[in-house]
Amino acid sequence: MRSLLLLDYAFAIAVTLSALCAPYTKVEESFFVQAVHDILKWGTVNSSFDHLSFPGVVPRSFVGPLLISALAYPAKLVNGNRAEGIWIQLATRLVLGWLVAWANSRLSRAVNVAFGSTAARWYVVFCICQFHYTFWTSRLLGNTLALVPMLLAQALWMRSMTPSSGTEQQRCYRQMADILAFTCVVLRFDIAVFAVAMLLASISNVTRRAILMSFGIFALSVLLTLVVDSYYWRQCWMWPELQVFRFNAVDGRSSEWGVSPPHYYFTHFLPKLLLGALPLACIGALADTRAARLAIPYIAAIAIFSANPHKEWRFILPAVPVLNVCAAAGMVRLRRIAPSSRLATLAGAMLAAGSLAIAVLATLTSSLNYPGGQALAMLHGMENAPGAKVHIDSFAAMTGVSRFGQVRDDWVYDKTEDLQPGQFGNYTHLITSQPELHSTSEFSIIGAQHGYAGLRVTPPKLVVQSLLAGQLPFAVHQEPLVWLLRKSEWQQDT
Repeated sequence: MRSLLLLDYAFAIAVTLSALCAPYTKVEESFFVQAVHDILKWGTVNSSFDHLSFPGVVPRSFVGPLLISALAYPAKLVNGNRAEGIWIQLATRLVLGWLVAWANSRLSRAVNVAFGSTAARWYVVFCICQFHYTFWTSRLLGNTLALVPMLLAQALWMRSMTPSSGTEQQRCYRQMADILAFTCVVLRFDIAVFAVAMLLASISNVTRRAILMSFGIFALSVLLTLVVDSYYWRQCWMWPELQVFRFNAVDGRSSEWGVSPPHYYFTHFLPKLLLGALPLACIGALADTRAARLAIPYIAAIAIFSANPHKEWRFILPAVPVLNVCAAAGMVRLRRIAPSSRLATLAGAMLAAGSLAIAVLATLTSSLNYPGGQALAMLHGMENAPGAKVHIDSFAAMTGVSRFGQVRDDWVYDKTEDLQPGQFGNYTHLITSQPELHSTSEFSIIGAQHGYAGLRVTPPKLVVQSLLAGQLPFAVHQEPLVWLLRKSEWQQDT
């Protein structure tokens, strides 16, 4: 048990290091990041809240941001009661990342009970070695917020299928159903696909009391989101996830963000998410009946998701821990059937090591994907005078700029879109990905932020030569992506 505890801490450390390596955020996280900032700064809604100016395509609930803000509030107090600062943004992300790590430890304990300590340890090892599962679990997305209760529900689901007293199994089933009801209503409506699969897979444990309590939790969750979100969105009867359901499932408008073939989740996203755990998950699902009981409902759920033309890996994120459990069970079974358990362990260790190497490389390269946020920090380091009016273009806003990074109270930060080249005369500074659009007589370039521009791979015939020379057979290519421009009269004006 002590080794399992140490591995759980190691997972939390991996999540922390990923967040430290890339503290900035991307456009997918915009609503929740800005919402947490605004709640920390003002608490009660006002016209300065970001979502009132940039509402997005569909609304999202403020219940999650309220929880994260409450837990991150001590960081604001340490910062002199100010919400600004990238380290405050990092603190809010770590709150979420550590919540996921804690919930993941609950699932690892359930694996320990259901499959044994060896499987539990392998489960956490696979989690640590997967890029998406460590890098994205601290990122403020609806999918990640929903992952916390989903992990708790999965742990209860596993316990409800573990041989024990009927009363204990029914209790776990009832608690799982309650958690799933809240998650679907408030955090992510698409969790319902996984929720139905889990509930049907262990329907033998359903009781009249469980049904009544789930309906009660459902009603209370609806009431909660109606009260909170009607207030923050300034609209009566605001239920964000119902609107998301209507937008995606009823109107089918998610396809406007791209379509992928039906097999894409199975042939592209699952291999990318699971990495080396994928072949072992297949072994576990085929060779262990208990693992199959976990895998089949989730595979069916992913197949249902595949019917939607628009596909993103985030939609099937809850499947990763369940399939990691199957991989851990497959590792245990492989050790039993292989001619040598040491050889089987070595094979598993090599798969995990390969996954970890990919995760480290992906984390390092991904840290270069936030030139907008880094450029804003660079501007703050270069300019000290008050009264600046900074325009932030769309690319910079989508690659790291958030209100946490707007640390100067005496500056104006503006993200007005679709301005023409001659409409920037009122700004003193520009953060832009297109410096060529601005007159060199009016603005001058004072800095450039490099970012990730691909991998340069050594030709196959030179790989051995590179390795013998102590060089990696690839190199990360960077190029200028965001430029800082200053108005020519700025120094005289100030």
